[in-house]
Amino acid sequence: MENIVLNLGGLIKNFNWSDALFLLIGVSIVVLLVCIVYLLLKTDEEVNEKPIVKSDSRDLASIIDNLETNYEPKPVDLSEYEREMEDTAIISYEELLERTSTNISYDDTYESNSKDVVVKKIDPTNTSTTKELVDLPHVIMMNYDSEEAFLKALKKLQENLIR
Repeated sequence: MENIVLNLGGLIKNFNWSDALFLLIGVSIVVLLVCIVYLLLKTDEEVNEKPIVKSDSRDLASIIDNLETNYEPKPVDLSEYEREMEDTAIISYEELLERTSTNISYDDTYESNSKDVVVKKIDPTNTSTTKELVDLPHVIMMNYDSEEAFLKALKKLQENLIR
């Protein structure tokens, strides 16, 4: 036993930094390979454990019919804040126009730090005495023919500019 301890002590004493580095690299490669093999075997087992759907148990058409006839949506539990946001949300431009009036109230107590640009803060509570009438824009959509004519004119302009 004493001889084995002396031999191991001599072996450790003769180790260089390069020997220790190669030993560390070798051990880390072996650990990495064991981990990779474990993960590959584990994924193969998971694939094999998945149940195979038998075609004779149910067909897709009966499942779709069952869902269409017996579907009941589950109610969503909203917090008080979410319910308030849902009620006050503006979803479309038309809804925005319906909810806003043409009068906008500005906060009289707000002072901006910029001296060059006049910045006004809108008062959502309408308690301010400063009110301005605002003309809301009216959007007019182009019809298909005028849009095509406009595109043709743009193409002609581009051809003339290239020459």
